[in-house]
Amino acid sequence: MLIIDRFAYTNRLSRANPYIKVLLSVLLIFVSIINSNLYGALAIAVCIMALTVLYAGIPAAAYIKMVLPPFIYLSISILTIILIFGSSGNVLNISDADYIYLRVFNHAGIFMGITKASLRNGLLLGFRSVCGIVSMYFLILTTPCTQQIKVMKKIRVPAVFIELYVLTYRFIAVFFEEAIQIHAAQKMKFGYVNYRNSMNSLAILVKTLYVRMMIRFKDMESILEIKHFDGNFYVD
Repeated sequence: MLIIDRFAYTNRLSRANPYIKVLLSVLLIFVSIINSNLYGALAIAVCIMALTVLYAGIPAAAYIKMVLPPFIYLSISILTIILIFGSSGNVLNISDADYIYLRVFNHAGIFMGITKASLRNGLLLGFRSVCGIVSMYFLILTTPCTQQIKVMKKIRVPAVFIELYVLTYRFIAVFFEEAIQIHAAQKMKFGYVNYRNSMNSLAILVKTLYVRMMIRFKDMESILEIKHFDGNFYVD
């Protein structure tokens, strides 16, 4: 079982009304999109994270590990928005009063710097994205997949979308399960003892993982056919 599934079924809000949790998450995502206040976006993000960790009871250490990768990726993307690049001719169009920090270099016809507008836009976009990310984490960490399906059926989401959602969710779990098992077996055989072995083991892992995923897909396909799967996932 994925750690996300374990938290979804064992948190303090697991038995709460799923419609309220889904509605709250959707509203928070919508608010984060239309919000144009920097401090408001930061306050919303902090409140959602506090709600997830303190009220729902998700361990803080595990929560940080889950949100850290998208935050790192987001920070790299935001950096490209904050930094301003251009030729020295374009620098004259920007007042020195607009600069918050010293220009990094301004020679050989190349310029790079940070303006108040670019910094604000970058941070606002970043906090908006953070709000959306933590809102989605609140949903998946407090609402089991069966409850999500129940809500989607209630609001008449197309059956093909629900089928794709469930199968994708399942294969993500299968992917990580197989990858962890293969990686653990390789580590036991000292497959990552040095750089050369690590690269060789990584190549073998990718190849074996692909084969295992195809086998698991065929197995699932056969099981669904035996159970006369009609495209609907029935939940209470």
